[in-house]
Amino acid sequence: MPQGRTPEHQTISDESLRIYGGTPTLYGAPLAQGPQGLRGADVAFLGVPWQAPSPQSWLGGVMPNYDTLLTPSTFRQSSLVHRGYLPELDLDVFAYLKLVDYGNVDVVQDMKQTLANVEKQVKEIIDARCIPITIGGNAGPSTYPVLKAVAERANGPTAVLNFDAHHDNQRGEWEQDDPRQPRWGSTWSRRILGLTGVDPARYYHVGLRGPINDRETFVRFTERGVKREHIYTSRELKQARREGYERWADELAGRIAGGASKVWIGVDPDVLDIGSNPDFAVDPFGPTADEVIELVYRVGVAAGREKFGGLAFMALPHNARAIHFICLYILLYALAGILSHKR
Repeated sequence: MPQGRTPEHQTISDESLRIYGGTPTLYGAPLAQGPQGLRGADVAFLGVPWQAPSPQSWLGGVMPNYDTLLTPSTFRQSSLVHRGYLPELDLDVFAYLKLVDYGNVDVVQDMKQTLANVEKQVKEIIDARCIPITIGGNAGPSTYPVLKAVAERANGPTAVLNFDAHHDNQRGEWEQDDPRQPRWGSTWSRRILGLTGVDPARYYHVGLRGPINDRETFVRFTERGVKREHIYTSRELKQARREGYERWADELAGRIAGGASKVWIGVDPDVLDIGSNPDFAVDPFGPTADEVIELVYRVGVAAGREKFGGLAFMALPHNARAIHFICLYILLYALAGILSHKR
């Protein structure tokens, strides 16, 4: 059934549609206060407001994703511009999928406790038979414990589709990090490969490119069981365009979902080409916003409601509204894909 939402121009005075103070829920959806509030929902949104410390190499400089602890709140505010109807698909996703907002995870100084807090709330979402949609905060707490919960609750191997311009696969486990300088931003995509239920042979990385990476990038992936042919750099993307991007995306989505119990998608906005990423320009030669949205949609179609394990956004600047809108499109198209699985 369609769910009522508050138009952007109206003041949100209903406490059930606010997170805290004047911060609205995502799309003005109902606020789920505790596991009981998840009952009857299909999709649950969860904020993970963890900000990574500035790397020592950047001391005295400007951190490009500073204040990411504010992003879950500003992302919710940006969402009020949109509705759930996509005229190009003639589909209103919220007419078929009930969305609730599960608020924000309690982020504390102790990393072990923060990870446990995230994992607990994501498991509550999954146990209520909801699809978890999460947003950081920086990678690590907004990705590792989310995928850990998804994979542990799956009944078979979990496949990962990671959109990122960079490897984020330095060696070392999180327990070895200096508590004052956790290294999640440079390590998380390798650390997830050791999680129970995550199959490294089903890890797919799209958009890798540029001189921030180093010559051991592929080695650190393959030594953990990732297949080199599952890492799609800017060169492979150019080839896909020449041969027909939509056909390539359709075939890739089928391979990702095929044989997997769950498919989980991670999106770092730095994957986007500079031309599609005016607020957070990092590297050229990347996928466009349209291409990322299209691939996510086709993965949703291939996975369907039962296999789609969740969608996580990480490292979004809190004030990068253009990126917020791109990610909101990604979210809606993921849900539209799920609904189009058997249409």
